[in-house]
Amino acid sequence: MVEQKLDRLALLQRTFPELGDAELLELERAAEMQVYPAGAILCRQGEPGTRLFIIGRGEAEIFVQADDNHEILVKRVYPADYFGEMALLSERPRAATVRATTPCLTLEIERETFIPIADHNPALLRALVKQLSDHLRNNDRSIINELRQKNLALQMAYADLAEQERLRTEFIATLSHELRTPLTSAQGFLHLITRGKLEGAGLESALESVTRNVEKMVHLINNLLVLYEMHLISPEFQVLSLAQVVQEALAEAQALLAEEEQLPVILESAADLPAIHGDWNGLLLAIRSLIENAIKFSPEKTPVRIRIYRLEESAIRVDVTDQGVGIPAEWQERIFDPFVRLEGAGANRLFSGLGVGLAIAKFIVERHGGRIEVDSAPGRGSTFSVLLPCQPENGARNMVAGRVPALSAPH
Repeated sequence: MVEQKLDRLALLQRTFPELGDAELLELERAAEMQVYPAGAILCRQGEPGTRLFIIGRGEAEIFVQADDNHEILVKRVYPADYFGEMALLSERPRAATVRATTPCLTLEIERETFIPIADHNPALLRALVKQLSDHLRNNDRSIINELRQKNLALQMAYADLAEQERLRTEFIATLSHELRTPLTSAQGFLHLITRGKLEGAGLESALESVTRNVEKMVHLINNLLVLYEMHLISPEFQVLSLAQVVQEALAEAQALLAEEEQLPVILESAADLPAIHGDWNGLLLAIRSLIENAIKFSPEKTPVRIRIYRLEESAIRVDVTDQGVGIPAEWQERIFDPFVRLEGAGANRLFSGLGVGLAIAKFIVERHGGRIEVDSAPGRGSTFSVLLPCQPENGARNMVAGRVPALSAPH
């Protein structure tokens, strides 16, 4: 509790230097000393008030209650500050609430004592009116600032909703396009097959095309399912060779894109790479997404380069490099958000895909305690790097239990 010994006269002299000794002594005799614990309400907005408060010890905060019951801080008050003059002079209800933020000791003077003294002291009245004007101005400024912040938050919320609606509309259109293209192709070939228009090598080629197009549609749907269910799917960790994962991911990506893209791929793998503990299916999907992304964005006949090597003693790194359009710096974080596609970042080509592969890859890699990095610039191509931690021999048990030692981000 606040120490109750207080030089009341000295406090009044600091608070009202305009008053003479006689007036100060009169106020000192009329003042009542009160003690409040932290959190106590000294006066409340909207209630009638007939008392002037002077802070002797401690601190308090003045705030107004907005229409939605939100508190708007107007001012903090300290020893020798006073408040309550608005209700004292105007006989109007309290315009704000005052709450002790620490234990407080106050001097409190009633209106019938204070007003006669103020009436005979113009300097004091001018000081009180100025303080009253300052409080009103502070109240208005605080409320205006609060409204400005709320309006800004509303604008941001509306902008976010508009962006979500744009992405949703764009996603529906993209999904329709991505499904319609292979579906139309497969439907056309099946129509010819059922009418007996194809035979021999032509029939075999048509069936291969139908199979590839069906696999593309299955791949799209599977990616959507993975995106929405990946938080629910439990990984199955095992000892595995990351190089073998990359090789299989490359074979699947090339098979899926064989009809559209005929790009050379250069695969370089360091010798004697250590085994890691990971989820084969998850890593296969993550690496395949990066390879498909590189092939998709590479200009015709430019190679995609894949490197697998050990990064010091702590991690294995996979770099997937293309010579494509590149990514502006301001978009290099957003491309890992679901449904964000590069043409939205200013590219002058329309690229296939739903914009979910990088989001899936990032989630899977981070679940392994690793991270994905991107090094890119417009017109210079891109390198996506997967860094996965090398696990000790008991790493499999730790990962199954969900205690994956994560790689620290670079400083």
